[in-house]
Amino acid sequence: MMNLTGRRSAAGGGVVLILRFGLGAVLNYGFGVALAWLLTPAEFGAVSVLQNVQFLCAMVLSAGFPWVLAATIAKEPDHRVVAATYRAAFLGNIVLGAGLAAAFAAAQLSLTVVPAASAVTVACVTAMIAVLGLTSALGGGLQGERRFDGYGVMQISEIAVKVAVSVLVVGVLGLGVGGVAVSFLTGAVLSALIGVRALADRLPGRGPVAWRRTGARAVSVGLASSAFGAVLAVDVIALSVLGQGHGVTAADVALYQAAMVLARAPFFVGDALSNAVFPFIAGARGRDEVDGWFRAAFRWLPLALLPVQIVLIVAPGPVLGALFPPHYAQAAGVLRWLTVGTVGLIAMDVLLKTLNAREVGAVARWVPVALAAEVLALVVLVPRWGVTGAAVAFVAGTWAGAAALARIYLREYRPQWFDRRTVLRYLLALVPLGGLLAVADAASPLLALAAIGAGLVLYAVAVVRLRLLRDDDIVRVRRLLRRHRVVRP
Repeated sequence: MMNLTGRRSAAGGGVVLILRFGLGAVLNYGFGVALAWLLTPAEFGAVSVLQNVQFLCAMVLSAGFPWVLAATIAKEPDHRVVAATYRAAFLGNIVLGAGLAAAFAAAQLSLTVVPAASAVTVACVTAMIAVLGLTSALGGGLQGERRFDGYGVMQISEIAVKVAVSVLVVGVLGLGVGGVAVSFLTGAVLSALIGVRALADRLPGRGPVAWRRTGARAVSVGLASSAFGAVLAVDVIALSVLGQGHGVTAADVALYQAAMVLARAPFFVGDALSNAVFPFIAGARGRDEVDGWFRAAFRWLPLALLPVQIVLIVAPGPVLGALFPPHYAQAAGVLRWLTVGTVGLIAMDVLLKTLNAREVGAVARWVPVALAAEVLALVVLVPRWGVTGAAVAFVAGTWAGAAALARIYLREYRPQWFDRRTVLRYLLALVPLGGLLAVADAASPLLALAAIGAGLVLYAVAVVRLRLLRDDDIVRVRRLLRRHRVVRP
């Protein structure tokens, strides 16, 4: 039973987080597909920019002060220090949110970030960003207090309300981009109200504010995570801004967004997996145990996610045709590039969370380098190649980040390599899938989907028969799922 103010054990919190990530991913994924049908391509392109602005601001606002607050609550026995950190984190995040809101408004007026946005759209997005400063701080407090039910309800409610209001105002009332902006603001406000209710008894009154200590740690902790969030969102925003005057329209941005919805769907599964393993890596004793948990998580990426990504690379047309209106079929080429980039993004995410769990300082230097590589590629390629240039830049950024973080991991933990026989068995399991995908790419839509489904089933059978799924994998998954009990405060 969910209890907003109840505390959960570490394992129980892991289960709640997995469920929250899974449900949130499904809702967001369905939301993206539904909007493609409800909106015109130009409107869908504008909404895609709006979504990425929201995502980028949410990542920046949740990366610094909230993490410091959560860590302080979890580790600091002195309630006065905790109270001073609460005040600093909330005030700091509210000020940062107001700054980001003002920056968006200024950028919209000077650069037209969201194409053809009305005054209502700009006002709603600006207000939403400001509210995100509060909701992110509330989330950090709830995590530190181990009130995972309240944290999960707060975030899922925001997504669910956003989806429900959007379907109403767009599908029924026909309000378009402005209606979607209203839904985003409504969801953010409701999320903040739920967060305040769940954390009300822990919020301190007036008193000392730990500005210097909290602010310094927030910058240090938040730099890498903010840069990682920017890697995910900057391509769509840059495509909209840099494409102006170079033939890139809002409809082109819509094609890119449709491809991105499909390409990045596996990332959310990988993200849930890496978040679930994070506390186990943080609490590991010694290099061998760290590498054991990392390998346990990383093995699922080629086993469960890469086959789906191979489908999107080899036969993207049938999948696009099954989920999106016919005019999005021309996004197939971009989908291939974005899928390749997402493979690097998933590897980057797992490595980043592993190294952050062990507080490896080099991460803060190298993730911004990956972002810089992507931004440079966007500046050069978008004016020349449009949507394809943005996709190639995304590939450059994610793989640069994955390579840099892999180098750090190799240096720090000297991992064991997968043996050659395991790799050969894995490649053998992929053979029937590859053969059927070659047929699917040239077949009729119905036959193509049947071939893709059959290929994935044969791959799953091969994984079991070739013993690629090991007993210790099952044991570790069970460890993630057991002991989810509510602990009353």
